[in-house]
Amino acid sequence: MKLKHFVLIVILGFCCQTHGQGLEKSTEIDSLFSLVIKHRVRSPDSSLEAAKHLLPLLEGIERNDQLADLYWNMSTAYFYKNEYLNVIDYGIKSIDIFRKLGDSLRVADNYTTLSSAYKYLGHRKEALEYNLRSVELMKQYGKPTDYATSLYALGNYYMETKEYDKCETYYLEALTILEGADSPGKLADMYFNMGVLSAVKKRIDESSGFYEKSLGLYQALGDEASYPKVWTAIGYNFYVQGKFTKAKSYYLKAEQGLSISSSTYSYCYNLASLSRTEYMLKNYGSALNYAKKMERVASDVGVLRFSIDAQVLFRQVYDAQGDLPKAYASLQLFHILSDSLQNIEKEKVVKELTIKYETELKEKEIAKLTSETKAQEQEVLLATSEKNAYRVGIVLAVALAIAVSAFFAQRQKASQLRSMQALTERNVRIDALLKEQEVSSLNALIEGQEKERMRIAEELHDRLGSMLSAIKLNFISSTVKKDVEQKSPENETVKTTQMLDEAVTEVRRISHNLSTGQVSRYGLVSSMDDLAARINQSDSVAMKVMHFNLEERLPVEMETGIYRITQEMLANVLKHAHASEFIVQLNKTENSVILTAEDDGIGFDYKEARRRGGIGLQNIENRVKKFGGQFSVDTAPGKGAILTFEFPLEA
Repeated sequence: MKLKHFVLIVILGFCCQTHGQGLEKSTEIDSLFSLVIKHRVRSPDSSLEAAKHLLPLLEGIERNDQLADLYWNMSTAYFYKNEYLNVIDYGIKSIDIFRKLGDSLRVADNYTTLSSAYKYLGHRKEALEYNLRSVELMKQYGKPTDYATSLYALGNYYMETKEYDKCETYYLEALTILEGADSPGKLADMYFNMGVLSAVKKRIDESSGFYEKSLGLYQALGDEASYPKVWTAIGYNFYVQGKFTKAKSYYLKAEQGLSISSSTYSYCYNLASLSRTEYMLKNYGSALNYAKKMERVASDVGVLRFSIDAQVLFRQVYDAQGDLPKAYASLQLFHILSDSLQNIEKEKVVKELTIKYETELKEKEIAKLTSETKAQEQEVLLATSEKNAYRVGIVLAVALAIAVSAFFAQRQKASQLRSMQALTERNVRIDALLKEQEVSSLNALIEGQEKERMRIAEELHDRLGSMLSAIKLNFISSTVKKDVEQKSPENETVKTTQMLDEAVTEVRRISHNLSTGQVSRYGLVSSMDDLAARINQSDSVAMKVMHFNLEERLPVEMETGIYRITQEMLANVLKHAHASEFIVQLNKTENSVILTAEDDGIGFDYKEARRRGGIGLQNIENRVKKFGGQFSVDTAPGKGAILTFEFPLEA
């Protein structure tokens, strides 16, 4: 009896200890899970660190739903780290488990995350495919609000691809559902995005109406964090209508509600909006203060883009105040920071190309592993059935059992041999695929280098040629002034030296510039004004730029083409025209953009110039043809020249 009692006590103690350990482990899992969820957006590194400790605890238990949920949270954390390859990896793991569990809604959640990852990797086709899968599952298995959310996400996809009509179709369908449901938070978000879309489509009054509805719902919910984005958006609507005082009042309300920690982008964007609005109201001191504040914030958090924007604002304000040295210094710093940003963007492009390449390999590997997994599952199922048959055979006859045992031993050996052969063949195929991808990448690299050589040659002719022509004329001007006025050449020498410095700077900018540069970032109007300012400093020719109805940006390619054509005409004026004045007019009509350039020089014989086939005129004609435009030339020797260009706008 004593022995029995002792054994019972030992077993009972062991059970209590095991139960205690189980509770302790469960508490640890819950604690780590809460950290993963809490930090996945604002501090993804902390979230992933907690997930790293949680993963081994979950992989050894039967709660597959917890493991699938962890994979999804890890996928989300990697999304906010911009590591999209890992987003796809863990998203697919999560989908695989949720599918087996029959949880279609969680599969749909993962599809939405994968869609965003593929979108940022540049895989538009895959992004759209996963978005559509999510919509289909939400419609079939989710609540109406879940379906509306998936439609809203699909609308966001089309918003980012600038397919605004498709975006509006899905937004309106989602809005109809949400207006009939009890989900004020989602409805407020929907109203806000409808406001953004209406503003993009130039329906400003409708946009403001949606913003007011959105703000009303946010206020009813007490969601103070969402107020500033609505105030900033309303302010923008007043700004584009030219109602700068009202715009300022909303921007100021937004500034009071924003903080750097909430959103650096929103904070800096609002400061930039305040600076531009004060500039339009001619409150130059306030405009300068807001621009400086934005520069400090951008510098503290390391956001180079807003530092560049600050220099543009500085240049505008200093120019308006007549402080040309400071305006020039801001322009120089703008160029330096732009070079740095372009280098960062080049590295980003290389990294994205690498990620795309790795993604394609991973997708192929996943597809292959999925196929192999299914084959293995079939083999396991077959083996289980055969094992049951073997057990029945043992009951019937020992002799038959021995025969069956020998048969399966041989079968297993043959299966192992086949598996080894399949593995060898798979490795050979992977090696061949990698070599093929390497050759393809090298071919693409060579082709890209050839295109880059052609681009740099054109840039040297278009941009540096005109500047060196100006320097040449400045030397001539200096000599004439010295002979006629007997003026000391020191000032002219200093001016010419400054222009030579600009030429050297231009060479450096061209060598580092792999994108459309200043025009694509800050627009045609600003770039043309900067070009005129630089030319007017040389005293070689007075350049004047006038523009009408160009408050909105043109397509980037067209802006760059018009800018290059203007540079080419300016180079010809500086080299050949002996003109004192060069006037450029830009006018946007309902269906076209008209560019007119006029000089008071000696004119030229247009037919003879075409016959000689100079590279400058050839460049102009090629650019006009590219945009389906047409141009005319009114000139003759001794008459000056007027060139008129018309570029059609897409409907």
